[in-house]
Amino acid sequence: MKYLITLCLLTLLLPAVSVAQNKKVDWEEAYQKLLTTDPSVRKKVENGQATKEDVIKWLMGQSKENVAAEKGSKTQKTGAKKSGSQDKISAPNPSTFQQKLAEMVKSGKLTKEEAAKLAATMQGGKKQTSSSSKLEETDWESEYKKLLENPTAREWIEKKNVSKEEVIKYLKGQAEKKMTPSGKGRTKGSAKRPDLFQFYALVIGRMVTKDSELGEMEIDVDYVISENPKVNAELVGQRVRMEGVSGQYLDSLLRIKRGETIKVRTGTYNSKTKVLGFGYKFHVLETTEPFEPNNFGIPPEKIRGFAGEITGKIIDSTGFEVLLEVEKAIPSETSRAETPDAITGKRIRIAGFFNGHQEAYADLSAGDQITVSVVHRNPNSDAVTVTEKLEVLQ
Repeated sequence: MKYLITLCLLTLLLPAVSVAQNKKVDWEEAYQKLLTTDPSVRKKVENGQATKEDVIKWLMGQSKENVAAEKGSKTQKTGAKKSGSQDKISAPNPSTFQQKLAEMVKSGKLTKEEAAKLAATMQGGKKQTSSSSKLEETDWESEYKKLLENPTAREWIEKKNVSKEEVIKYLKGQAEKKMTPSGKGRTKGSAKRPDLFQFYALVIGRMVTKDSELGEMEIDVDYVISENPKVNAELVGQRVRMEGVSGQYLDSLLRIKRGETIKVRTGTYNSKTKVLGFGYKFHVLETTEPFEPNNFGIPPEKIRGFAGEITGKIIDSTGFEVLLEVEKAIPSETSRAETPDAITGKRIRIAGFFNGHQEAYADLSAGDQITVSVVHRNPNSDAVTVTEKLEVLQ
């Protein structure tokens, strides 16, 4: 059974070799050429999913089928050039593949479910683009070393104890986004999946279930902090699944007990399946105290719309955000807060340090006294953003 499935999978990836009936084919050369031109086939062989003999045997079978098809074809143009001495590479025929699957199901060699999975894989294989080939050909080890040459990046990576694998994963994600002609705020493939979009948020809730091997968990959501009030309201009070936890954070997931309150950074949200994706940009996954608005820096109603400078002590500094216990507040002329002084003695969560204060942020830690200029642009959101000023007090 495994042998048959392997051969079927090869039909999704291997081009068919078409030769003249009287031409002797160098199958070793055809095999080596295929490995050179198609990285996905090479990977299948390297991973042990197919052997050299499997590939050559399938190529020979496809050659015979294509020769027969060419003889019976009435659509070939009379002025078409003959292939000459080089072998012609063409894609496998989808209808032929479907027919083979149907025959294998009928003979009992495959179940309907297995055939359906193979057919779905074929459709997925068609979508492989030159972009994916470029990603595979990139020397990510060299890209990682280049990034470390940036003192600010290196210091942040070392301070946050981010592994090389996680950095490379992030670099690949950035490269994929540049290659994808999608709209702002959409993840790769979102042109065809508008239900999946970027969603940078801090989710606080109680863990219900977890799978430390797959990097998945279920959370009863107590609160969500983001710039998307609509999604925040949709998630609060619901049980949602999170996927994509990886790297060193699998160890964090393993240590967290069911029923404990956690805070976790998200990166994506699928509004159709109600599934959150783990934050691939700013990683946060840790236990925390049970949710209470002031403990997590939720702005009180009377200070929403605040703009100006605030001074206070850092309670927490993770994921390019700061949880600040405010000691003094000076509103600016543009402040819309009803009672600006109401912020004094409260905790405020401030985001946005990645955009303009990366180097200074790397030196911040719990207990530091700072003065920072902030703005609460959207009163309906809980997100307060840092602006121009960031000063560490002695």
